[in-house]
Amino acid sequence: MSLAAVRLSFRPDAVAILTIDQPESRVNVLTQTLWMELEETVDSLAVRTDLRGLVVASAKSGVFIAGADLKLLVNATPNDPAVRAFIEQGLRVLEKLETLPFPTCAAIDGVALGGGLEVALACDYRVVGTNPKVQLGLPEVKLGLIPGWGGTQRLTRLIHPPSAAQMLRSGAPIDATQASEWNLVSGHPTPGDLTESAATFLLSLTPDHWADRRQARRQPVPEPAREAMTDSPSDGTTAVREVLRVIREGAVLPLVAAIRLETEAFLRLAGSPESKQLIAAFFASRKK
Repeated sequence: MSLAAVRLSFRPDAVAILTIDQPESRVNVLTQTLWMELEETVDSLAVRTDLRGLVVASAKSGVFIAGADLKLLVNATPNDPAVRAFIEQGLRVLEKLETLPFPTCAAIDGVALGGGLEVALACDYRVVGTNPKVQLGLPEVKLGLIPGWGGTQRLTRLIHPPSAAQMLRSGAPIDATQASEWNLVSGHPTPGDLTESAATFLLSLTPDHWADRRQARRQPVPEPAREAMTDSPSDGTTAVREVLRVIREGAVLPLVAAIRLETEAFLRLAGSPESKQLIAAFFASRKK
């Protein structure tokens, strides 16, 4: 029997701790199996009326979640049913996470890239530690893709849209200090026990604060912020053009509809010759 990758514990102060620790792996990677475990855990939490918050953390040193399992995309074709099922599985889990009846916080003390950052974006809040390995990014354009688990839409609703566009079109990660300056995370990088800090932060929140914030994030991007989105979607590679189009068109939609727009764009790009070539090059570089 394989070991579980997700552990759930409960503190005396009614904060739950969900810890991700994929067995026999140096890093946490979003596989179909991990999504299944996460869904079972989140489903068990959805019925709890006695909890005051949830911290999502990693047991891996220097890594929150490194991203998605790319093996599924190596032989994919555009609009591949298997890829669609994988994407919809993750979207379903993150929608459940995002609508839990108490506030949630991702404790990030290392790498949170691609799907890993998208998990954190589905939480109400994020805190970062002082580990020099902290990196937050959505590098999908470097693989001929765009984020597929809501990243284009949640990021644009969390930080200043031009900053979100910069992250998405470049694929470059930012460090803990910049994440704090851009309000992608709450407060400054925190030394010491980050899970403890995240739990303390959740306990300090009033219901009106986190519930109102969550509701606002599910609406279209406010018009003044949309007006700041000046990047031309005619620039760059196919993936860059698509990511800019998706954030621009998704900004005027409620979050659920905007994510559907993202999903269809992702599925058109996944399995394209450009994406398959870049993914193959990525795997080849890791073998060196």
